[in-house]
Amino acid sequence: MFRNTSSLEGPNGPRRELVLFRRSVFAAIVGIVLMLGTVFGSAPAFGYWGATGKGSTTTSVGTLAPPTNAAASAALSTVSVGWTASAGALAPTGYYVTRMSNGAPMPACGSGPAALIAASSCSDTSVAAGSYTYVVTAVYRSWTAVSAASAAVTVVSNLSNKVAFTSGPPGSVTAGAAMTALRVQLQTKDLGTPLPTAGVPVTISIGTNPAGGTLGGTLTVNTDGTGTATFTDLNIKKAGTGYTLAASSPGYEGAVSISFTVTAASATQLVVTSPVSVTGIASATANIGPITVERRDAFGNPASAGQPALALQTTPVGTGYFAAAAGGSGPAVLSIPAGSASVSFYYGDRKTGSTSLHFSANGVTESQAISVVTSAAPAKKLKLNLPDPVPRSTPFDASVLILDEFDNQTASTANVILTSTGGSSCPIDIPNPGHDAVGGSAAFTGLRINGKRTGCILTATSTGFQISSNSFSV
Repeated sequence: MFRNTSSLEGPNGPRRELVLFRRSVFAAIVGIVLMLGTVFGSAPAFGYWGATGKGSTTTSVGTLAPPTNAAASAALSTVSVGWTASAGALAPTGYYVTRMSNGAPMPACGSGPAALIAASSCSDTSVAAGSYTYVVTAVYRSWTAVSAASAAVTVVSNLSNKVAFTSGPPGSVTAGAAMTALRVQLQTKDLGTPLPTAGVPVTISIGTNPAGGTLGGTLTVNTDGTGTATFTDLNIKKAGTGYTLAASSPGYEGAVSISFTVTAASATQLVVTSPVSVTGIASATANIGPITVERRDAFGNPASAGQPALALQTTPVGTGYFAAAAGGSGPAVLSIPAGSASVSFYYGDRKTGSTSLHFSANGVTESQAISVVTSAAPAKKLKLNLPDPVPRSTPFDASVLILDEFDNQTASTANVILTSTGGSSCPIDIPNPGHDAVGGSAAFTGLRINGKRTGCILTATSTGFQISSNSFSV
């Protein structure tokens, strides 16, 4: 006879076997999806997870679908690439295109993981003769989904002439600085003989774009009488390594430049790269952070190479102190080391409250302030407050504060008991001697001392802490 069980902890029965069967089916489905992705080269992105214990829950899972219908067509040395946008609930942030030749991938259309295309088509210029396929990758945050490869497209260069870089770009340029005297010449394809033809338009674009930069300046220039187009103001503001430029001209086979690096310009600003609001506990050492300040150039690139040490000042610093490591107590002045773009440090304060830190250094000012909020440390002592003078034969109030070691009022809700400890010479009437603190404060009302008295003492006790007033007279 089968036993009807409703718990995984119950004896083995049909329900436990059904759970095991479902897990086996799930594992098989995952394996089939992985196999299909391997065989066909593309599959929707997916995720799965396991859990132990008992209970129930629900969740929704999004799927990034790959683009479809990737296609390519060639005209001279330019290949037009198009695709159908990814379908589904998750809309990609953008796409990047890869040209494949004999299994070797090459960036196409000036795109890449850091330089996405919003549209569903692009032009791959200055493509050398050969046979190629194209794949398109959809990107959503950290997810990617790759299309199936396009049909092969053949670029047949029967052109007898070409363009060629004869000067520049240099191996390294500064962000935003003009690449002067960049020259592209019309030449015969076979011997590279200059063609002295004037008035032919030559256009420059970014070939490989590792950091998602944008090419600025005059992008199209006509050739002079020697068949040379000279570009004097081309620039890229985004720092990165491995940029190339592509030159093209109608009726001429295109060219790709040598790779080069764009380095950051001189620092002009300070930026807090850690959260701009941090919290911590009142302490005698620096324990809030790390807080990171970075120097950047005018284009937002971290500036490090060739930069000297940079001392930082903060205004105001209040009662706080700084340290390079958690738990330290100094120095109060920090600096970004020579050749570095940033420095991280910790902040501490004995007092609770909010402090805004503003950074400056040698004329380079902060781009944002950081708010530091400190709260009290655990309770360490009590403070008893009485009116001065204490009235005779008239009700009066007293309060007991629960403080940390730095005299900051805590948020304690502990019970506080108030007693009269002056003896028979000064009995004090306390209507409600026990109260739970609210926000670290316990209030006692309606206390009364009848007649003229001496040697009066009140004592407050809470969670192992005790404090007594000085002896007073009424």
